[in-house]
Amino acid sequence: MEQEKLHQLLEKYHTGQCSDAELEALQQWYESLGGAPEAPHWDVTDDVYLRDHYAAFQQRATLQPVTHRRRTWKRIAAAAAVITVCGLLARYFYPLPVTDTHQPVAAVAAQGTPKPPAPDEVVNYDRHLVLPDSSVVLLRAGSSLQLSAAFDQADRLVTLQGEAYFDIRRNARHPFIVRCANVYTYVLGTAFNINTAGKDRQVTITVTSGKVRVEREHKTVAVLTKNQALTFRDRRQPIPSTLENVTPTVEWMAKDLLFNETSLETICQRLSARYQVHFTFERQVNKEKRVTITDAFYGTESLNDILDIVCTTLGYTYSVTGTTVTVTTQ
Repeated sequence: MEQEKLHQLLEKYHTGQCSDAELEALQQWYESLGGAPEAPHWDVTDDVYLRDHYAAFQQRATLQPVTHRRRTWKRIAAAAAVITVCGLLARYFYPLPVTDTHQPVAAVAAQGTPKPPAPDEVVNYDRHLVLPDSSVVLLRAGSSLQLSAAFDQADRLVTLQGEAYFDIRRNARHPFIVRCANVYTYVLGTAFNINTAGKDRQVTITVTSGKVRVEREHKTVAVLTKNQALTFRDRRQPIPSTLENVTPTVEWMAKDLLFNETSLETICQRLSARYQVHFTFERQVNKEKRVTITDAFYGTESLNDILDIVCTTLGYTYSVTGTTVTVTTQ
């Protein structure tokens, strides 16, 4: 197979865009090599990414014997994101076309789930968001997040100003991309924090699990894995770092979930702002009843996760209807 054609097919394979015929051609080519663990002996002037593509392709192809050709290859492609997150396969995220024709819009979420703020809306409290693809974002107070109009249909492109923590749902066909000025972070499934709120137009990307690929001005800058960070300051050379503990970077997420002799009413006010819900109380419920719960939450928990602990500790129960939460006695 010609090298240029092979490059195109391997790249399409890694982005989940191969047709059945192209998958068949790749399989035949791979079998003709006898499942070689190393890439064919291309010239040293060849694109180094081609070798990386082959290495990743070879590891995927050996995960499971090919008995029913088309079905198995589709299954391998579908599992790629899971493999990436589990760290079983070195996955390099290649730049995908990102057009600026995407118009930012407010995403429409399912009834009862928090939805992103309107375009350019700056939140004045930490907000827990569930995106249309079920990814979870914790948007820090003073920040804004915009979703492209084609979100979840093409590239899942979002634009961030400020700081946010992302826990991304895997989708090999629709890579998740976070844009901060001219810095792009590409990811399929992982958890990471991005802070653009620093001085000197600083952008800091911190990965808590999985792997991301970072670009600036259409050039790959770094591939980050767990506990690694990268900081940009204007046009200076980015500064990489490895962290023994990422907690200081992400501890802001649980700030509003530290309850020290905090009343039920105050807790519900915080949760109302964070999850965009409305609380009602049965008459017998004592809203001034206080509770101490510290170090119980990481910050990415759902509303139900938090209410389960709070209400159980206070001896109450609750029900959720749409965006209304009703607290009752047991």
